[in-house]
Amino acid sequence: MLKKTQLIKKLLMIILVLTGKSVFAQFTPVNTIEINAIYLPESKYKQKDGNGGNAEKTQKRIDLGYSFLISDKFDPATKQADRWTGMIDGSYTRMSSKSSDKDVMPEQLLSSQLGVSYYHSMRNNWGMVNILSAGINSDLKHIDYHDLYINGGVLFVKTPRPGFSYGFGGFVMNALNSPIILPGFMIHLQTEGKFKFNIDIPTEVSTAYDVTKKMEVKLALRFRNISYDTENKVEPERRYLNYMELPLGLEGKWKSKHFNLVLGGGYMFLRNFNLKEGGIKNAFEDGQVNKLGNNFFVNAGIRFKLQTRKK
Repeated sequence: MLKKTQLIKKLLMIILVLTGKSVFAQFTPVNTIEINAIYLPESKYKQKDGNGGNAEKTQKRIDLGYSFLISDKFDPATKQADRWTGMIDGSYTRMSSKSSDKDVMPEQLLSSQLGVSYYHSMRNNWGMVNILSAGINSDLKHIDYHDLYINGGVLFVKTPRPGFSYGFGGFVMNALNSPIILPGFMIHLQTEGKFKFNIDIPTEVSTAYDVTKKMEVKLALRFRNISYDTENKVEPERRYLNYMELPLGLEGKWKSKHFNLVLGGGYMFLRNFNLKEGGIKNAFEDGQVNKLGNNFFVNAGIRFKLQTRKK
């Protein structure tokens, strides 16, 4: 049952990325509060239309997440599990002030999510994960129905052996103010032991080493992808912003019974801010891709495990 619970966490995290709404590099474990922060110093800002000038911008972000168990049932006779989980999370990003009136980079970005997931185990090591979520993703200039993001999807997963899973499915999202259906695919591979290797396509590739029972060192390459609705006064039609980043970081984790502390840093290889027009026809077209230059970053996080009531 423990292996199935760990698999559920991985699948939820992957689904959030595929639907364009990933707040954490990993989905927050059940009954746990997690807070993460990242800081990137001044980096060269390149606006595609050339109106960015010689601007440099800093970027600061804080992520918060909490998930809770709604229902958890296991039938010993059929060995099938049914699990309902609720999730609440959010992210706030603060950028440097605009360099000019033609600077289209938002000064702040907020993403939020309230969702529910359902996991059902099936025969022959197959399982099904369903998720439905809604939230406000906005630059906070003007909030209306365009800022409401609703995502839903299903993923069928095969687990041939412990530590290895693959799956496929489909997802519906409204990231461009129109319903868009996308296919989904995932691969999960994780080794056990003091030296661990982890692959979660398309979200993370990492390796970790247990220095002691209470300290872990990890090297991780992670992918982040979030969509927002923004107010673009330069080109009002290009209001839908898709943000992507690719950091490589080294972090240390200090673990205790109810509290974990993470400190780390690394190098940000990619930060793209893609402004697009709405509509399905623009879903796979290149918009106005504005970029922040590569730079070093520092990050910190805490994870607090709430005590569960004993029945």
